[in-house]
Amino acid sequence: MKKLNITAKFFIIMIISGIFGGILGGTLSMGEAAITGFFIKLEAFILNYNLIIQSVILGISALIIIILYVTAKRKLSQLKEDEEAFFDGMDRRLNFLLPFISVDMIFSFCFFGVSIISFSENFNPWALIIFLGNIAFTLIMITKVIKLTKVLYPEKKGNPLDFNFDKVWIESCDEAEKYVVYKAAYKCYQFMNFAYSGAMIISLLISIIINIGIYPYLLLGFLWIAQTLAYSVNAIKYQHGQLENAR
Repeated sequence: MKKLNITAKFFIIMIISGIFGGILGGTLSMGEAAITGFFIKLEAFILNYNLIIQSVILGISALIIIILYVTAKRKLSQLKEDEEAFFDGMDRRLNFLLPFISVDMIFSFCFFGVSIISFSENFNPWALIIFLGNIAFTLIMITKVIKLTKVLYPEKKGNPLDFNFDKVWIESCDEAEKYVVYKAAYKCYQFMNFAYSGAMIISLLISIIINIGIYPYLLLGFLWIAQTLAYSVNAIKYQHGQLENAR
């Protein structure tokens, strides 16, 4: 009975989603002219003011990163080994700072990609200068934050500029830390499955009113398949007596 209820619930959700998607697609097609005009104007605005937009966003991000780093460094100079609350607070600060720097680096690639669109027509060399400058900045800051983490946890090993950094770093973690990393990785895998599904649906809806070509679907499909195969292959490998060597 329980299995029947789960199956019925699944199909009901699928039917409702299909009806909702059809209504939404029909609504979008009726407002095709207005929506198409909006996206064309948005694209033109981003392309025309790309340098200004990325300078402002990356500049503000860099300022925030520097402030957070300097604050954490000053706080770490007051380190006392017997204060557990202090360790927890510093750990949260550093765990927030590293992803923030990574997001800033991703922004760099996105903005530079937008700049490359006009490469053959009107490419501005400042786009390349900003890109390389911000990549260098983020790499330097990642290295500095890792050094602060090593001060907090002297047993940690690895150089962020080393291609084997992830492997060396995870080896220096204790079992509790590894468990957190592995659980977070699985949660990320679950989330990305929903994200890819959502991106596919959004692409389908957009292509009703705008011809976005085949490449968004090919790219999303490739990334989705690559993630699924990478997870499955490694899961099979670890189930066959290699779990103790998991990295």
